[in-house]
Amino acid sequence: MDVSIDLRVAELLTSRLCHDLVGPIGAVGNGLELLADDEFGMADDAMQLTSNSARQASAILQFFRLAYGMAGARVGTDLTPLRDLSAALLEASKSELDWPTVQAPEGLPDGAGKVVLNMVALAHEALPRGGKLAVEISGEAGRCELTVTAVGQDAHLRPESLAGLSNEVDIGELSPRGVHSYFTRIVAKRLGSDLDIETPGEDSIRFKVVVNG
Repeated sequence: MDVSIDLRVAELLTSRLCHDLVGPIGAVGNGLELLADDEFGMADDAMQLTSNSARQASAILQFFRLAYGMAGARVGTDLTPLRDLSAALLEASKSELDWPTVQAPEGLPDGAGKVVLNMVALAHEALPRGGKLAVEISGEAGRCELTVTAVGQDAHLRPESLAGLSNEVDIGELSPRGVHSYFTRIVAKRLGSDLDIETPGEDSIRFKVVVNG
């Protein structure tokens, strides 16, 4: 594997994560400044801003620690932690999570949780006006199906994300916005599968990875 390609992707993923953190961390700083100089009696509002923003920043870090890092490589039989991380990521948005079944099916391979989290993040990006993310993980020994469906007004992938999914993708042309889709497909391929994208209806988009053991 070309080391320069790996380095380029790592740099872009880092840029994307930092971009996602700038807003909430900056808001924490603003809230602390208001608390330090409460000239207009806004202490309660400042505390609320600081608390909400700190929670959002923590949710982003914990989610992408598993989605991008080594910690997400292994999955237990209880998928509740992955569901909770996904719900926390969506908390500050106009989207809601539908993930009813948290018991991992028999034969769910290591790395599947990382794939699901990355599909959740990709589906979240595909809902610019908010909506619902439905996660379904099913299967039996020898075959598992991982599905994340995004439903909402104007559900779509940005051109940068579509470029990252292309078979002819040029790593040098990837952007911090487009690298996530590329990475999602890479982690799917590590499981011997690929990332399939479907449009089951108007204002909906579905991401699917099928793993055969």
